[in-house]
Amino acid sequence: MINPETITNYNQTDAQLEEFILFWVCAAGKNGRTAARCLDNLLWKLRDNFSGTPFQLLRRADHLMNLPALLQFSGIGCFNAKARSFRELIWSDIDLKTCTVDDLESIYGIGMKTARCFLIHSREGIRLAGIDTHLLKHLKAVGVENVPSSTPGNKKEYLRLEQEFLRLADEAGKEPAVFDLEIWNRYSVKSTAKEMSTT
Repeated sequence: MINPETITNYNQTDAQLEEFILFWVCAAGKNGRTAARCLDNLLWKLRDNFSGTPFQLLRRADHLMNLPALLQFSGIGCFNAKARSFRELIWSDIDLKTCTVDDLESIYGIGMKTARCFLIHSREGIRLAGIDTHLLKHLKAVGVENVPSSTPGNKKEYLRLEQEFLRLADEAGKEPAVFDLEIWNRYSVKSTAKEMSTT
């Protein structure tokens, strides 16, 4: 199962990369820990009936089962849209070891954040930013101006914030993936603590 707290891995096998991109698709708009658990539930269910890599399992399921219903049963939200993203991924010829941001964004449901998160945490030396709510909170906390509360859909605005993140990473002397994960862990712990205090 994917562990969002130690997400960076530059030495993944093809099968691990398949699970990794599926995780980032599931994580869009959802808590990372929940997304990892739901994807793991789905893959374990499929392994009861089939064998192979995550993409191979999903191809078999897409032929023989109702893929959106499987995603829904596994707890994956927006299951119709996610099923479409999964289908485009598993039937594409995308090479997850060499694909670009543009290659990933050509898949339905993969936007700037999802593509970048996949790349920075699976390939060494990538200078991009996966701008999520945690990173936005950090940018705002350190005084970056005009920081929105959610990931911007506007490309120009996204790229502006990405440059601010990269500047801060450089000032901290850290690779973008390391800096991103530190921020995610810091703000994720705060969010979890806040949720627990209100229950």
